[in-house]
Amino acid sequence: MAFFVWAAFISLTSVVKVYESVQQSLTDTALELAVEAGENEDIVRVGGLAKAWLRLQSLDGLEAGGIQRISGYDFLGSEILNGNDWIILRVKYKVELLEGIIPIPALPVKNYVLTRAWTGYSSESGMDGLGESHTSVYVTEYGNVYHEDRMCSHIHLKIYMVGADEARQYPPCERCAQNSLDTGSTYYVTESGECYHCRLGCSGLKRTVQRMTVEEAAAGGYGPCSRCSGGGE
Repeated sequence: MAFFVWAAFISLTSVVKVYESVQQSLTDTALELAVEAGENEDIVRVGGLAKAWLRLQSLDGLEAGGIQRISGYDFLGSEILNGNDWIILRVKYKVELLEGIIPIPALPVKNYVLTRAWTGYSSESGMDGLGESHTSVYVTEYGNVYHEDRMCSHIHLKIYMVGADEARQYPPCERCAQNSLDTGSTYYVTESGECYHCRLGCSGLKRTVQRMTVEEAAAGGYGPCSRCSGGGE
């Protein structure tokens, strides 16, 4: 009996490791595509899924422990810059356990990543990326701080889909929730946000970002971001 309990634990632990490895791979790919979209949206739109698939194929050590095989990855439902600024990676696959450990069929697994493409900042052209000053910072349209890291969580939002019960732990967004019927079953919240949103396209979930020097930001009344620039907000 103890052997079967131990074997089951090893198998389930291995499945969790597979899920985490795939999730990290998708997250890394989505963030890279988000940045690359600022330079060439067409290349990202055409080759984004191929890049995600190739990175998953290159993962090592998944078929270990109690795992016998990982099935092919199905990206059905994924969207990359499909008429908007969003990169959505959905992947389904099956994890087959070693025969004789747990007599159950292959386990279906799903991973999901959503991020906004970096198409909102003003890029200085003509320098081929060689003349960018280390003093460049980023500001948002309605913010009052500058950011040294353009991937700062204040401007590169992590958005999560939640159900009605979880969403209504927050107040409604003044832009999209209070002015709608608000009868949906899917809502959106951010990692550090203070309200829930009814529409993924809500302006409250977008950031218009401009690049400037730190001297220009200071002259414009911006202070350093407490998360990425070591200041206070």
